[in-house]
Amino acid sequence: MSYFHSWCHTPMRYLPSLNALRAFEAAARHESFHHAAEELHVTASAISHQVRGLEETLQTTLFVRRTRQVLLTDSGRRLFGGVRDGLDRIGDAVAAVTPRPEDPVLTVSTVPIFASGWLIPRLADFQSAYPAYQVRLETSVDLVDVEQADVDMAIRYLSRPPAASLETRFLFHERLTVVCSPALAERLKTPEDLTSVTHIQTRLRPEGWRAWLTPRGLSHLDNGRGPTFDNDTLALEAVMTGLGVAITHQEIAHPLIASGRLIEPFGAGHVIGLSCYWVCTRRRSQLPKVVAFRDWLLDRLAEEGLLDAGRPTHR
Repeated sequence: MSYFHSWCHTPMRYLPSLNALRAFEAAARHESFHHAAEELHVTASAISHQVRGLEETLQTTLFVRRTRQVLLTDSGRRLFGGVRDGLDRIGDAVAAVTPRPEDPVLTVSTVPIFASGWLIPRLADFQSAYPAYQVRLETSVDLVDVEQADVDMAIRYLSRPPAASLETRFLFHERLTVVCSPALAERLKTPEDLTSVTHIQTRLRPEGWRAWLTPRGLSHLDNGRGPTFDNDTLALEAVMTGLGVAITHQEIAHPLIASGRLIEPFGAGHVIGLSCYWVCTRRRSQLPKVVAFRDWLLDRLAEEGLLDAGRPTHR
């Protein structure tokens, strides 16, 4: 026999009115009819009337009444504990089934290179499409535990897929590419020509040149000369002035390459061992604001030809 079936056949015990129990609980907690009345937005006489009716119903005295204070009797103390817990449980149950207004703040955690190089230049597009949401962008090179951190989602470059307990979307393989200005491209016919130009570095990825040159057997071409910038955005600005060549993520440089402001002298980017993922908890993944941002992100990446099809490969 189910719990519900058994409960339906259990004789119902008589319960006083909910208003009387609320009046009693507030008066007991404040030890004052006056303060209970202020909390419940009624008069002190109304509280007194509700409590008097409850005492008559239960045929017991619940309070010792003094001039400016009421104190629980033994019967009152026994009743107070149960009523307080019962009202708390009713409140919790009502809150659990009552839709709450969605928090408009959408917290996105990602790495600085993706934030400055790809996401920030496109955020106005998201805000225009979803003006009700306020994006809060947090950047860090460290991994973030989306189940513990106060974030709605994360975008990270990872060496292996996230935990199966999370909601994830594979976005693209990390690709490094060499870029230069159109004028400088005329001097770069083969990778060996890199020895004669300045190698621009980025502080967040000091191993970039090595990661691109080594798989090609060209590590000897890393001359280690050139200025270092904090991020790819600044490095690409320097490249466009003709200062030198840089290694960057292909997704970061894509708009500049498509517009002709940057050139890939040696062809499309080289896939390295990391893959970019969108990561979220299962619970948060159903929030309208999270769904909106995820779908917008996927659409924008697809429009720019950056969204990889198929499954990621990991080394």
